[in-house]
Amino acid sequence: MYRRHLALLALGITALTGFSPAISDTGPPPRVMPGPSVLPAGYLSVLTYNVNGLPWPAAMDRSQALAKIGDSLARMRAAGTAPQVVVLQEAFTEEARGIAQRAGYAYTAYGPGAADRQPETRGYVTARSFWKGETLGPALSSGLVLLSDYRLSAVRRTPFPKDACAGYDCLANKGILSAHIAVPGAPAPVEVVATHLNSGNPSGQPESVSRVAFARQLDALAAFTEAPESKRTIRIYAGDFNMGHSPARLELLMGYIRNKRAKIASALGRDKYRPLCERNPASCSADLAIAANVPLRHANDWQFFSAPDTVQLVAAKRDVMFRAEQGQKALSDHMGLKVIYRFR
Repeated sequence: MYRRHLALLALGITALTGFSPAISDTGPPPRVMPGPSVLPAGYLSVLTYNVNGLPWPAAMDRSQALAKIGDSLARMRAAGTAPQVVVLQEAFTEEARGIAQRAGYAYTAYGPGAADRQPETRGYVTARSFWKGETLGPALSSGLVLLSDYRLSAVRRTPFPKDACAGYDCLANKGILSAHIAVPGAPAPVEVVATHLNSGNPSGQPESVSRVAFARQLDALAAFTEAPESKRTIRIYAGDFNMGHSPARLELLMGYIRNKRAKIASALGRDKYRPLCERNPASCSADLAIAANVPLRHANDWQFFSAPDTVQLVAAKRDVMFRAEQGQKALSDHMGLKVIYRFR
């Protein structure tokens, strides 16, 4: 409990300092130009990666690991093997947001900041406060960052509704970030939608409470993606969907995917749950274009997609990035999930 109070104090200090990133959604690219891609026209690679960029003492000094993530992406870009689009979660600190500059991507967009106004809800209330019922405003931004080698346009961002959160997650202004990507060879407009949903046990609230917040956030995501032009747009969803080992959460997400007529590209969880796939292989491959590494209710990092009826879009390949190297500690508590999409 003492450590949690310290963490809350640190996050409160973060709120006082504030952060207003310089948005380069559609501006000219920086001096570091995109490295040559080994992918031919008609392909797009997308990485989703929770970089654990929490401030101290919620996380110990992360500066070195976060710098290594940015430098690794820069080396891959120099070799032409980097993902063309990167979606980051938990990029809360300056060092975490610095991944964008270190990696050298031409275009960057940020999700909602800590000060962005959250929309009101229709009478929905969760356990938002921690002491005697007082309301706490978000201390951190959404932590969402979108990096791209291709030009961004139509950038949109919104926090989740004010009370669509539970427990410690309420200290971050979680929400949604999207942008259209000018992908060479794409037969229709391409939009990437990034998000990070409410956690389960780490939120400090019972599953019955945090799951309601999770469902409310899915409702907000559904409203955000309900634009009339959606039927003419290729849409790729990527982010940390925080399944939290909950069959009920999985059912809610699957319902959202079905309603959007989307297909699952892949999902990724911690390797320690991988042996469960051997016991029940169907739980790791059912309805997926590319198999998950763990049963889906244990998978936090997801990518799924939808496309107009006139477009053939498939998930052609899946790679797991930023695994722990032999004898070395992993750079984050998540691994990176990269999917290569093929347009026809």
